[in-house]
Amino acid sequence: MANERGDHWMANHGEFISTEARKTIVMAQIKRVTVTGAGGKLGGPLCAALLADGYEVTGTVHRLPVGIDGVEEVRADVANAAAMEELVSRSDAVIHLATCKEDRDAFIPVSVQGTFNLLDAAMRTGKPKRVILASGDAVQGIYFYRQPVPIREDMPMAAYPGYYALSKVVEETLFNQYFHQARVPTVICRMSWIHAEDDILDHLTLAGESFGVPVWTDLMNDAERANIVAGWDAAVALRHPDGRPLRRHIVALEDCVQALLRMLKTADIEGQTYQIAMSEPFDYAEEAGYVADRLGLDVIDLIDPVGQDFWVDITKARYQLGYQSQYDIHGLIDHAIEFRESGRPRRPRSGASG
Repeated sequence: MANERGDHWMANHGEFISTEARKTIVMAQIKRVTVTGAGGKLGGPLCAALLADGYEVTGTVHRLPVGIDGVEEVRADVANAAAMEELVSRSDAVIHLATCKEDRDAFIPVSVQGTFNLLDAAMRTGKPKRVILASGDAVQGIYFYRQPVPIREDMPMAAYPGYYALSKVVEETLFNQYFHQARVPTVICRMSWIHAEDDILDHLTLAGESFGVPVWTDLMNDAERANIVAGWDAAVALRHPDGRPLRRHIVALEDCVQALLRMLKTADIEGQTYQIAMSEPFDYAEEAGYVADRLGLDVIDLIDPVGQDFWVDITKARYQLGYQSQYDIHGLIDHAIEFRESGRPRRPRSGASG
């Protein structure tokens, strides 16, 4: 009910209040948050941040536990409609992290059936005030396709090859259609390649675990591969065939957590998609020099015949959410070096590398 000025009656407050105040009250009513796929790379840190912000947190787990004191862990399969109905019916918000990665067998039960179960339960129960999807810039092809202008949210989805990228297209489509057809209060968080702990050092050096694409040994000659076997390490200056350094966009895990928390608290963003990345892409040649200087390594130039430069436009997230990336590439590298020097163990990972 609204009065002549369009203010809304809030029965529990016993008064008419403005639309903006009503939105603020509705968002403040989010107390219990369910995180699907909470045992993954992003899940644990996100659950910890939600707890620190005062939310009650339930996490669904599959391969790995969440391992965070205070999180209610539930071993539930998102493909089980009854299990999802029960969880959604007692959740003020849901953050959907469960995904198939490059697992063909998991594509239908997790990304299709699981996402459908979640959204359909949200529609039928009417309980969640916000349902957030963790998506990725894979839906826009990024490194694999030519990107002549910065990538925006309103550009058509054109995913690169693979089950993971396809899964995100399907998940985003389901989220958008449940908003348009049934007004489920969905929001899509489209994140760039997420880096945590010392991931960036694994990617930018030869001796690190293979992390993402390209795989350095695929671009090396026999002598260079033999040097790696002998214990040689170097920082990689990845270049196009014409010698130009390749540039690509990534994001720190901490900034993804920041963005998801902002999406829980920002009113009137239902049906929206937000791209989350660093402020700018990085240059492989520049960062190879920075890593080499910090770690005392050589630099190796490798030619990538496939990779394309790309820049993710985060203007919308900055303007509507107040998102500001905490890490630039140097800060991320420094953080990774500090992590390694600390001797802290890495958080267990599930699924495909990256």
